[in-house]
Amino acid sequence: MDNNPSDNTEDLPLDQYLANGVSESDVQALAALRSAGAMLNAFIMVFHGSEASVLIRLLVMREIGNRPDAPRWSPQELAQHFVYLDATKLNTVLARLKDFGLLLWDQEDRTYQLSGAARVALSALANVLELPPGEDTDLAYITSQVAAGQAIGRPSLEALNLLLTKYRELQKEFEDAVAGGSEFRIRQASAKFNAVVSTVEKGNEIIHSLMKDGELEGAMYRNAQAIGQAQSRILRMQATFQRNLHAIELRSVSLGGSGLSSSDVAQWLRSLNQENLAALGAQVIGGMLPLPFAMSDLMLDVAEHELLERERLAQQNTVLPPPCDAPDTHDVPNERFAALDRYIEQLSGIQTETPLSDAVISGGYALSAYRLSLLALIGDPESTEMRGRVADLARLPLNVTLTAEHDTVARDEVAEISCGFIAPRSAPIT
Repeated sequence: MDNNPSDNTEDLPLDQYLANGVSESDVQALAALRSAGAMLNAFIMVFHGSEASVLIRLLVMREIGNRPDAPRWSPQELAQHFVYLDATKLNTVLARLKDFGLLLWDQEDRTYQLSGAARVALSALANVLELPPGEDTDLAYITSQVAAGQAIGRPSLEALNLLLTKYRELQKEFEDAVAGGSEFRIRQASAKFNAVVSTVEKGNEIIHSLMKDGELEGAMYRNAQAIGQAQSRILRMQATFQRNLHAIELRSVSLGGSGLSSSDVAQWLRSLNQENLAALGAQVIGGMLPLPFAMSDLMLDVAEHELLERERLAQQNTVLPPPCDAPDTHDVPNERFAALDRYIEQLSGIQTETPLSDAVISGGYALSAYRLSLLALIGDPESTEMRGRVADLARLPLNVTLTAEHDTVARDEVAEISCGFIAPRSAPIT
């Protein structure tokens, strides 16, 4: 006789899920779920069954709910509206929704209408369907739930916990990318930051509004405070990304006068699939066939020393060159920082509020993009503590303001740029 329990646990009562000696009243986390039993049953009824039955059920419910001027439907109106569905199947769906309590039947008017539980389920589904595509869809949805709770004056502690968890995951992911030192991981993290920054900024406004109202107490206030700190750390990561990418760029090796660097070659190699990489490797080491007299790795090592190392040492010239005066290099220009020096000099001359396009666009797209990326370092506290030209840029007494709108440029290979301006810190911000 098999003593293993059955894998089918769908029909087991709740008490059989609990350990011996534990009752339902001992698990406080079940109390909130029990109190929302009616709404949970509505979701269970909506999403019960096969994928096709759930889709058709949701289709019928959404279409019935999309007529706010006439929320009641007669059977004839339903048959005419859902003419693309099989009549028998439609009647089965309507009967099932009625049995589930999601669709109400008025015997006097002989009409159908959605129940309150059905409207709640459809409202939650509408929020999910409106979410933007992407791997961080959960951040947008949780932020919207916190905003909804803040709007009605009842923020949810559970929503705040989920939001704090998401922020800490993002923060760890960004910090790990920087700590790893990989250019590709940093660029990937920077791209993800750009995808979520608008949502984080909106969440920051919501949390500030919640804490300003002074209605949060206990654990909810502590969570809101922790969320605000996590948001600040995440929003400061862009300057960290730029600083590390600039450092990596300085260490990259230029390939002659081709305009390419070792980073460009590495990025191109990463874009190749395994077959192309194998073919490229075969071209590099082609013709190197195994030698018939090489009987072991030891013999190969001995042969390498005798044929290569010994000859190389014999031909090596170890004579010191004659003494001479060191060349005067104090006037040698540093071309690597020439563009940065010119830009710092230009920014230092800003005395009044200057549009972003006038301060950035110049010399083509590549130079303009480089100048725009440098603006993220102005005022960065970590950069100001450094030494060198980057620190000089970070210490400029300027304020950089960006908006979500775009300004048409159509010059110097640039079509559009984010609207914004640069102004001295002493100047009033308009």
